[in-house]
Amino acid sequence: MVSFMRMDSSTLHADFAAALSGVCQVIDWDYGEVWLPNLEINLLELSPVWHGHPNRSSDRLEDLRKFRACSEKFALSIDEGLPGRIWRSRQPEWINDVSMQSESYFLRNQIAKAFSIKAGFGFPAFCEQEIIGIFVFFTDCACEKNTDLIERAIAAATLSIS
Repeated sequence: MVSFMRMDSSTLHADFAAALSGVCQVIDWDYGEVWLPNLEINLLELSPVWHGHPNRSSDRLEDLRKFRACSEKFALSIDEGLPGRIWRSRQPEWINDVSMQSESYFLRNQIAKAFSIKAGFGFPAFCEQEIIGIFVFFTDCACEKNTDLIERAIAAATLSIS
C-alpha cells in the first residue's frame, strides 16, 4: 500500500496531487480523487485535490469537472460506497462498471451514467498504520479487475511521493 511519511496538511495535499497525476499518467485512466477520513465525525470527505488526465478532450475534461462537482456533495461513512468499503477493509477494491451498480453499492451511479464513468478502483494511503486517504480512479470504459494495473497504480503513487 501507499505509505506517506508526513501528515502536514500543506505538503500532504501536494503529495496527493502528485500521486493522482502520476497514477493517471501511468495507467492512462481519466480521473483520480482522494477521500479523507474526518475522525471527529467518522466520515470520509472528498479532498479538494483531484486530477483529470490532461490528454483527454476538452469535452471529456468538462464531464470530469462536472462529475467532480457533483461528487463534492457526498460524505461517506465506513463501508459506504467504494471509498467507505476500502476504508473498512484497508484493501484495494475494483468495480468493473460503476454505472451498472445499484445506488446502495455505488452511491454515485446516476452521476457516473451522466458523465460516462465506468470502471473504478481505489486503495488506501497510510501514514504509520493509520489511513490518511483513499485514492479512487475512474475511466470511461468498463473492464475486468486488473491486479497488475492496481499494483502499477500503487507503485506510481508511491514513487510520486518519494
